[in-house]
Amino acid sequence: MASAITQCSTSELTCSICTDYLTDPVTICCGHRFCNPCLCLLWEDALTPNCCPVCREISQQMYFKRIIFAEKQAIPTGESVSCQLSSSAMLICGRHQEIKNLICATDRSLLCFLCSQSPRHATHKLYMTKEADEYYREKKAEKSKKSKQRDQHNQNVENGFSEESCILMRVFIHLRSMMISAEYPKVCQYLREEEQKHLEGLAREGRIVFEQLKISQTRMAKMSVLLRGMFEKLKEMSCKADVNLPQDLGDIMKRNEFLRLAMPQPVNPQLSAWTITGMSERLNFFRVYITMDHKICSNHKLLFEDLRHLQCSLDDTDMSCTPTSTQYTSSWGAQILTSGKHYWEVDVKDSCNWVIGLCREAWTKRNDMRLDSEGIFLLLCLKVDDHFSLLSTSPLLPHYIPRP
Repeated sequence: MASAITQCSTSELTCSICTDYLTDPVTICCGHRFCNPCLCLLWEDALTPNCCPVCREISQQMYFKRIIFAEKQAIPTGESVSCQLSSSAMLICGRHQEIKNLICATDRSLLCFLCSQSPRHATHKLYMTKEADEYYREKKAEKSKKSKQRDQHNQNVENGFSEESCILMRVFIHLRSMMISAEYPKVCQYLREEEQKHLEGLAREGRIVFEQLKISQTRMAKMSVLLRGMFEKLKEMSCKADVNLPQDLGDIMKRNEFLRLAMPQPVNPQLSAWTITGMSERLNFFRVYITMDHKICSNHKLLFEDLRHLQCSLDDTDMSCTPTSTQYTSSWGAQILTSGKHYWEVDVKDSCNWVIGLCREAWTKRNDMRLDSEGIFLLLCLKVDDHFSLLSTSPLLPHYIPRP
């Protein structure tokens, strides 16, 4: 076996990545040497172009100039070591004088059998050198496959943003703009048609209500005539002899019962509450959330006495009808609105009589808290007999629509 003796620097035998003796060493184009497995794994994890870990020179391809070391132990002599080159060799463990035929996949170091049994490598995955070569070849092939897939993906993305795609995008944006511009006039036309429909429906319902009121007025006029006749008949009977009184009284009672049954019922002039398309969505742009602050209990407030003057019969669940024991609870909002448009909703649950509104801060300090006072706007719901009435103030205006 041909052999030669040469002087090698210690740094030439050491991998700068794992700081151990070179394993399956290779030389890249800049001239620096590294373990083949260390360099493969380093470049596999790198996000930047492959470059030398020492001088940072970019290396497009690895130049596999393999270096063969002697099986014989390297003997340090000051700043250099003597080593004998051989055609087939493995590095020798300096501690145990054993061949380093195992490689640790965790820290990528070359180990002899005794080193692999140390606590440091107890939980690490180990490979034989031949298996390691196969492992790194597979990793390299996998990396090449992933790199090819990334290149293909990048190519697809690049193709997706080609000039033709940009033209198609511009065409689509233009068509989309035309479609949107064409739809808004349709909405306006639909709202105009809806407005006309609502106005016609309101006029039609108004005519029906007026006809019902006219018929009711005619019936009441006739009933008034009959009642006056009944009254005159009773006056005449009071002047007659008592002999015919029982018979005449029986006839009067029959007529009275007939008139009672024929008494016309009052007309409830209630109109339909038409829903305006898009109003809820528009109001939501101004929605605010009002929280209730402290509660103020007061007796016989003039404001609610005004409601009593509207001949509102209060139900038992809300408030008593007895003036001496009537109590009203006012809940003031914690928020103060200074300007702008605001929209909020209040859940009145099953209450039949309620008042909701807003007022100026100066109004709360007044003693004449009446419906016709300035600086207040209220929405009121009142139960009168079996009917609900909805009113608003400033000015006081009844709303002939169903209870909300």
